[in-house]
Amino acid sequence: MRKREKVAYILGIAAATALFTWVIPPTPQPPVEVEADTLVVEPIEPVFRISPYDSLFREYADTLGWDWKLLAAVAYVESKFDTAAVSSVGARGLMQMMPQTARAMGVPEGMESNPDESVRAASAYFAYLSHLFRRVPEAERTHFVLAAYNAGFGHIYDAMRLAHKYGGDRHVWNDNVEIYLRLKNDSIYYTDSVCRNGRFSGIETTLFVRKVQHKHSEYRLREEAFLQEHLQSGV
Repeated sequence: MRKREKVAYILGIAAATALFTWVIPPTPQPPVEVEADTLVVEPIEPVFRISPYDSLFREYADTLGWDWKLLAAVAYVESKFDTAAVSSVGARGLMQMMPQTARAMGVPEGMESNPDESVRAASAYFAYLSHLFRRVPEAERTHFVLAAYNAGFGHIYDAMRLAHKYGGDRHVWNDNVEIYLRLKNDSIYYTDSVCRNGRFSGIETTLFVRKVQHKHSEYRLREEAFLQEHLQSGV
C-alpha cells in the first residue's frame, strides 16, 4: 500500500470510529447503591389541630404577636367556628364582628362571612385595641383587649376610671376593673362624673373574657398533651 493511501485509510478508520461512538450511546451504568444508614429522612412534624381555620389563626396571630390558639379560642366562643353565624344584635361571621366595625377594618360589604376576611379584620381590630390599652402592662393587656372587643373600649375606659377613683387598680382586670364594669349597671356608678358612656351591663363581657381565657388554657393543655404523646410514640 502506498504511503498516501495508507494515510487516507487510517484517517477513514478514525472517522468511522468517531461516528460509531457518537451514534451509539454508551452502555448505561447500574446505579450506585447507597447504604441504608447513610440516607437522611426528615422527620414529620406533628401538627396540633383545632378547627378548619387554624392556618388563618396562625397567620394573623403572628401579626399580633399572639398565640394562635387565643384567636381560635375567640372564634370558638364567638361562633363555634360557624362562618354563617349571625347574632341577635347583627354580629356576623367566624369572629362575630359588627358590620360597621368590620367595614372600618376593611371588610367589603357582603364579605362578613368570609373566614379570611373575618379573621384578618378581627386581628386588625385587636391590634388597634392593643394600641389603645398600651399603658396597661402586657401581662394584663389581653384581658382589656378582649373586653373591649366585646363591649367597646369606651365602657372599659369608664370602668378603669371608676376603679381608680374607688381605690382599685385600673391596670388590673381580675377583681379590679371587671368589678366596676359590672357595677356600671347601677345608677350610682354609671352616673358618676368619671363615666362618659352611660349605663352598661358588664356581666356578659366579663363572662366572655373568662370563657375565652378558659378555652385558650384548654387548647394549650391539649396541644401539650398531643405533642407529648407524639414524642413518646416517636412519630
